[in-house]
Amino acid sequence: MAKNTIQNTILAPIITEKSLTAQARGVYSFWVGVKSSKPQIVSAFIKLFSIPVLSVRTQKLVGKVKADPKSRKVIHRSDRKRALITIDKKQKIELLNLNSK
Repeated sequence: MAKNTIQNTILAPIITEKSLTAQARGVYSFWVGVKSSKPQIVSAFIKLFSIPVLSVRTQKLVGKVKADPKSRKVIHRSDRKRALITIDKKQKIELLNLNSK
């Protein structure tokens, strides 16, 4: 079992139309490790961006079961977890500021 580090806590930002509009309200979306807890997500976020966190909401997404049409095998997609991190509206994460014109 690997240690819980920043690399396995916050995996990648979620960049969609919905997440870009939420950034104006100070809500940033990230894919996080499935076993990551809210305090671990907060501490990893603070270490990465040096910005205080107001709140964290998490959502577990269960992987789908699909059938491969060629081989007729059942494919299980892995479970994922999304974190919606709220920061102060006045502060911005420059790396994720794709919505600027």
